[in-house]
Amino acid sequence: MVPVASNGSTTRVREIIFLGTGTSGCIPNIPCITSDNPDCTVCKYSLTAQGAKNRRRNTSLLIRIDHVDGRERNVVIDCGKTFFESAVEVFVKHNVKTIDAVLLTHGHADAILGLDDLRQWTLSLGASIPVFLSKETLETVGNAFPYLVDTSKATGSGEVPKLNFQVIDPTVPLEVAGVEFQPLLVEHGRYSDGEPFFFLGFRFGNVSYISDCSRIPEATRPLISGTELLVLDALRWTSHASHFGYWDALEEVRRFRPERTLLTDFCHSIEHGDMEAYGKKLLCEEGLVVDPAYDGMRVVL
Repeated sequence: MVPVASNGSTTRVREIIFLGTGTSGCIPNIPCITSDNPDCTVCKYSLTAQGAKNRRRNTSLLIRIDHVDGRERNVVIDCGKTFFESAVEVFVKHNVKTIDAVLLTHGHADAILGLDDLRQWTLSLGASIPVFLSKETLETVGNAFPYLVDTSKATGSGEVPKLNFQVIDPTVPLEVAGVEFQPLLVEHGRYSDGEPFFFLGFRFGNVSYISDCSRIPEATRPLISGTELLVLDALRWTSHASHFGYWDALEEVRRFRPERTLLTDFCHSIEHGDMEAYGKKLLCEEGLVVDPAYDGMRVVL
C-alpha cells in the first residue's frame, strides 16, 4: 500500500538517473584506444565531444523518490566497479545526499564490486544501508567480500561499510523506501551444464528495468505487461549468449508496446548515434519510441 499523508500527498518515484549504461568492460575499451591501428571506431569516438554519449560505465540506476514524510529517498540498482566515478559525477550534479537502499540484480562484477565504496556513506551518515538481493547473489558477495557479510573477518581498522543484507523472494513484491518493487526473474545466460543463470529485474510503478537479459520466461511476462517505460538490455546489434542484441530487444518492445523504451548495457560494437537514427525510423514506421540511454541521463516520471 502506498503511504498517504493527511494532505493527500503520496510517496512517488520522481525521476531516474542512469549511473551507467555500459557492460562490464565499459567504454572505451583501453586496447582499442591505445592500439596504433584500432579497428574499433566507437571507442575512439567516445573520447570526442560529438561521441561522448558512447562513453559508458557499468550499468546502474539511481531512483529518486519523493516520500510522503517530505524527505527524499534514493535507491540504487547495482553497485559495480565504476560506482565511485558515477557518484562523483551524478550525485554532486544533482545534489544527491543519501543512499537509502541498494537493490542488486545479480552477482557479476559489474553489479557488486563497488559495494566497498559504500563505506563512505555509512561512516559519514552513521547508519547502515539495506541491500536487497537473492540468496545466490549473497553467496557471491560473501565470497568476494567476506568482511561485508561477516564483519568479524575484517582486518586493519575494522572500518567496513555497514550493510544490512536482506535476502528477497524473487516471486514476491517488496517495499523499499515506501515504493513497491516487483522482482522480474529473467535469464542472463546459462551455466556450462545448461541451467539458466537468473537475473532480477525490477518493476516499480509503470517502469520495468531489465538491464541484463537473454530470455524472458513466460511466467515473468504478465508482470511486465502494461509497462509505460521499459528499460531493456541491448548489448550489441546481434544476439549474445547472455544478453539481448538490439534486434532481440526490439522484438520484446513490439510485444509489450510500452509508451517508451530506453536501451542500456551496451558494448563497443554498437554506437549511440546509429541507435538514435534507427529509433527515428522506428517512430516513423511503427510508432515505437525506442532510444539509447546514456550515462547521466535523467528521466522525469
